[in-house]
Amino acid sequence: MHASQLAQLNDEVGEGRSLLVLCPAFRGKPENWPNLTVKKIPKHVMTRCEWGHDDYSLNVANLPKAPPPPPKTIQDTLFDEEIGR
Repeated sequence: MHASQLAQLNDEVGEGRSLLVLCPAFRGKPENWPNLTVKKIPKHVMTRCEWGHDDYSLNVANLPKAPPPPPKTIQDTLFDEEIGR
């Protein structure tokens, strides 16, 4: 990324917020953009990525709702005394 692109991102993020930017390379010093954390993507990761796609849509299925928790019951203590009685 060019320094001008990072400066624009830094301004758009604004004070009090931060953004992690991962890129194959960047120009400039990361301390010039206080609202950004700029990291270079390692080469071994870059070789495993698919590049040149316009759409990275994921096929996310709607999962069933979790069953309701079981009703709460009074449990016995270690001395076989009932709680709350």
